[in-house]
Amino acid sequence: FDSRRAVQQLRACGVLETIRISAAGYPSWTYPDFFNRYRVLMKKSDMMSADKKQVCKNLLEILIKEPDMFQFGKTKIFFRAGQVAYLEKLRADKFRSACIKIQKTVRGWLQRVRYRKIRRAAIGLQRYGRGYLARYAEFLRRTRAAVILQKQFRMIRERREYLRVRRAVVTIQAFSRGMFTRRVYWELQFLLHHKAMIIQKNVRGWLQRRKFRRARDAAITIQCAFRRMRAKRQLKQLKIEARSAEH
Repeated sequence: FDSRRAVQQLRACGVLETIRISAAGYPSWTYPDFFNRYRVLMKKSDMMSADKKQVCKNLLEILIKEPDMFQFGKTKIFFRAGQVAYLEKLRADKFRSACIKIQKTVRGWLQRVRYRKIRRAAIGLQRYGRGYLARYAEFLRRTRAAVILQKQFRMIRERREYLRVRRAVVTIQAFSRGMFTRRVYWELQFLLHHKAMIIQKNVRGWLQRRKFRRARDAAITIQCAFRRMRAKRQLKQLKIEARSAEH
């Protein structure tokens, strides 16, 4: 490392001055120097006050609770060993907290600026996206309406064609079925007539056969009765002749 640069940095930070004062055993600060160096530890109302000596006294009484660790003179403030280092620590902590607050504020501002840019960009993208979606939705709505109209028109046209073909087919089917039914009817009529003739022939034959059997049975009955009667007469005649022969 560069020793000259290190010494400059230590001198700029007040480390060498602090070491020199500590080495003296009873370091001291003039009121204006103390005010200028440690005013960061003061309140804003104290910094606006004209009596810097009283402001320095009030600050030390607040920061250092033990009164024997410092002493006020006419033009200077005297400290015991370690108190200046304590004040430097408080000053460094104040600077550190101030730096952190400044960094926080700057980073917050940068993030807000970045957020606003991103928000404007997002709003722009959303606007363009919503516009595109709205136009696309309108296009889809019109396309859907056109498709529905085309569908209805085609449905009506196809339905009319279907009904025309259906009427033609129904007419053809009616004529075909009528012709087929008439053909079947005449065939059935012919078959029924033929069957009826066969049935009539069989019935008439059966009736004639039954009539013949009845007539034959009647003739046989009459013949039997006649033959029996004639036989009885012959028997009676034979009996009479037999009686005559006995006398």
